[in-house]
Amino acid sequence: MAEIRLPRYLVTHMYAADPRAHVFEGKIYVYPSHDIDAGIPENDYGDHFAMVDYHVLSLEDVTGEVTDHGVALRLEDVPWAAKQLWSNDVAYKNGTYYMYFPAKDHDGVFRIGVATSSSPAGPFTPRPEPMKRAFSIDPAVFEDDD
Repeated sequence: MAEIRLPRYLVTHMYAADPRAHVFEGKIYVYPSHDIDAGIPENDYGDHFAMVDYHVLSLEDVTGEVTDHGVALRLEDVPWAAKQLWSNDVAYKNGTYYMYFPAKDHDGVFRIGVATSSSPAGPFTPRPEPMKRAFSIDPAVFEDDD
């Protein structure tokens, strides 16, 4: 009979959701959203998902140890954002890593922002304004090579 293996948890030290995984520089990088218990009652607007920062995790391979590189981007560092850093995605082009992330602006509208880094582990520096005409959540990045 084949051995049954239990799943291996990447994250046990914080609430994390909506991970995006990429291979950069020969490592697996995982970009989850990071939730906190803010004591906000659950409602249909998702206000109880009080994400205030992003961490970056990495592994040398799927069986390797997970490294938490710490906070890669904080809500308080995004001038236009008021709350809720939901699911992000990261892309690489010409020596720069781009993190695309949603957050509610000061009018309570979800916008998409962009932050950059020279390292896939961050830290990421946000642009001072969100993308124009980008009102949504959970961005996904696709690079078309043709």
